[in-house]
Amino acid sequence: MTEKSIESDLLFARQPIFDGNNKLYGYELLYRNLHPDVAIFDDGNKATSELMVNYCGGILNDEDAPYVKIFINLTRKLLLSDYFFPLQPSRVVIEIVEDTKVDEKLVNKVKQLIKQGYEFALDDYDFSRDFDPLVPLVKYIKIDLEYISDVTLKDSVQELEQNILKDLPRKPILLAEKVEDKEKYEFCRDLGFELYQGYFLERPQLVYGKKISNSSETALQIVAQMQDPEISVEDLSNSISRDTKLSYQILKIINSPLCRLPKKVNSLKEAVVFLGLDQIKKWAVALVLAGNSKQSTELFRILLTRGRTCELYAISKKYEMPESFFTVGLFSSIDAVMLADKKWLIEKLDLAQEMNDALLKEEGIKGQVLKWVLAVEHVDWSATNEMSTMDRIELFSAHENAINWAHKLCEVI
Repeated sequence: MTEKSIESDLLFARQPIFDGNNKLYGYELLYRNLHPDVAIFDDGNKATSELMVNYCGGILNDEDAPYVKIFINLTRKLLLSDYFFPLQPSRVVIEIVEDTKVDEKLVNKVKQLIKQGYEFALDDYDFSRDFDPLVPLVKYIKIDLEYISDVTLKDSVQELEQNILKDLPRKPILLAEKVEDKEKYEFCRDLGFELYQGYFLERPQLVYGKKISNSSETALQIVAQMQDPEISVEDLSNSISRDTKLSYQILKIINSPLCRLPKKVNSLKEAVVFLGLDQIKKWAVALVLAGNSKQSTELFRILLTRGRTCELYAISKKYEMPESFFTVGLFSSIDAVMLADKKWLIEKLDLAQEMNDALLKEEGIKGQVLKWVLAVEHVDWSATNEMSTMDRIELFSAHENAINWAHKLCEVI
């Protein structure tokens, strides 16, 4: 696609982490917003949430990064909440930052998350005894070399080894941060460090793409609705569909390498089934913190009506998976919602080929239904001449019902 097809946003930075053989081990994700070289933010919770939304739900210009560990800082508040973020445990390393208050509540939460498969790192570890309760639990200890002399570093590492590490069944891996030259790299290697991060190896890589903001009001309503233990998959799917951008993000996330599902997911209903209510809840909270939609309600009303018409007609014809027809209608003008090139957006969703054909070429049964629904919207009756009288009646009825349905939904947006 051309550069004019989409305006690139600075999504985040990632700094590679290497092992002793200079092999890529992982990336630390770094928040970037106003400035490409530094993180500028007032609220750590919002920054972390926005970082995760941009990483998982944004549209990256470069999505070919290796599948390696992802290291990310987490505030105490998010760590202790039930919604800290919805990444798979096998992929993520949670960094506990140096100003985190360590108490029994935090230690118990870390133990609970370790049982779920999460791994932890102490970030910018300064050898303070305040973090002693966490040392036996973490897999990584990250030591910032910028403000510590070689002599102090050597003495502190040896003291840590003698006082704590020598008695542990599994010692944490030492990771050197801000390795700026070859001498510092070799010095840390001789001290027993196994992982390295810094300008000597590679500077942070800026990652550009397209940010996707959402309607926080809608996301909040979804969060509130999910407090109902009796909520059904269908009800939740209908709630998510009120926000086209949120719908797009959910499908993009579930079809991304992060979830590694054995099949493509083509509808919101399938997405809720695969991700589960807890995961959807976590994403909704992250999206609430991350941004707001500036698109008009009228545009969403049109897309909701179109999607619902496609779905109701598919139901009347007893087509398989009618909810996927809703997805086709909902995303048929995704370019107007995202303000980006349609082909590029649809390809980033990584849907099944028949969905792509319907959305981009109006081909296949889904594409044909979309074409008829658009004809009804535009009062182009000639485009429905090939339909039987009964089919046209069912299509017009579906459109009328969809208008009422969309109107009721938009009343709460």
